[in-house]
Amino acid sequence: MKVLVTGAGGNLARVVVPTLAAAGHTPRLLDFRPIDTAHELLQGDVRNPNDLARAVDGVDAVVHAAALHGIHRGHWRPQDFWAINVDGTFNLYEAATTKVAKVVLASSMAVYGAGLPPPADAWGIVTEDSPVLPGDEYGLSKWLGEELARYHARRHQLPTVALRLGMFVPETFERYGFRLLFGGVDDRDVAQAVLLALEHEPAGGFDVVDVMAEVPFQPANAVGLHADPAAVLERYWPGCITLLHDRGLDLEELLWGRLIWPIDKAKRVLGYQPGHNFGEFLTALEARDTGYYPFANLPWWGV
Repeated sequence: MKVLVTGAGGNLARVVVPTLAAAGHTPRLLDFRPIDTAHELLQGDVRNPNDLARAVDGVDAVVHAAALHGIHRGHWRPQDFWAINVDGTFNLYEAATTKVAKVVLASSMAVYGAGLPPPADAWGIVTEDSPVLPGDEYGLSKWLGEELARYHARRHQLPTVALRLGMFVPETFERYGFRLLFGGVDDRDVAQAVLLALEHEPAGGFDVVDVMAEVPFQPANAVGLHADPAAVLERYWPGCITLLHDRGLDLEELLWGRLIWPIDKAKRVLGYQPGHNFGEFLTALEARDTGYYPFANLPWWGV
């Protein structure tokens, strides 16, 4: 397929574009910035409907990644989140209707927002059936993007697979690894999910899937993780606590979120099989192979 990737200068596109090309697709890139690339590039702004009309002409599918993200809060005004994330997504769908066969929408775990607080004596469990209660302008903008996709699937038969992506903003090697336990995902597994979503035919024209790293935690672990997370981690990865101490890492400092993110639906619906999980991180940590995560410490503003 010929696939338009919006927000082509961001972190999602950085891994998605080469993955698309390696799979035999032909990427067309759209970004408001000039980009050094071997692929077809259109310089344009999702806030401009004419730029999007030009960008979707002749493509089969769209990976819509152009957006401001949670990490941009405080650096951009709430009005900018609306203009880029909501108006920009509306413009994309209006341009794509009758011209494009499929959209893969980069949504976010942030849509759950205020629906996330765990119980007092256990960790919470978040699935696609959990309440959606955005807690800030970013989460709201992503939820409204999904609603725009639902509308266009129903009204205009334009199918969308929305991927509620976990955290993949560039991070230090150690924090990246622990992020994989609590709603994070490796960039390369995000690219895998996008590729699978392009092949998925959603029932009713719309589907939404959480995309995270895989963890072995079960609902029965929720209380134990609250009471003694080190014991639970040691049960699944024997020797990991000693390794963390040897590397000078403070478990309590790295634990956050207190939530379990199952990926059962992504595995069942998309065939998603993340290859970069906490166990693989521990192996790299033991070997001092920081190159296992090649995106450590990249600037976040490219997201």
